[in-house]
Amino acid sequence: MISGVDCMRLAMPSGSEQPQRDPELKRKAWLAVFLVSGLFWLVVALVAWHYWS
Repeated sequence: MISGVDCMRLAMPSGSEQPQRDPELKRKAWLAVFLVSGLFWLVVALVAWHYWS
């Protein structure tokens, strides 16, 4: 069983430990953000074109 102190240690790591970030995951996340943003603006442009033409 995990004690209360061990639980807090797992939830809040000490300040000396740096979080490990996967650069590949970060790249994929930014790519997803740009693709979704581009898709959104493409839909907006197509709706505007359809509305005004």
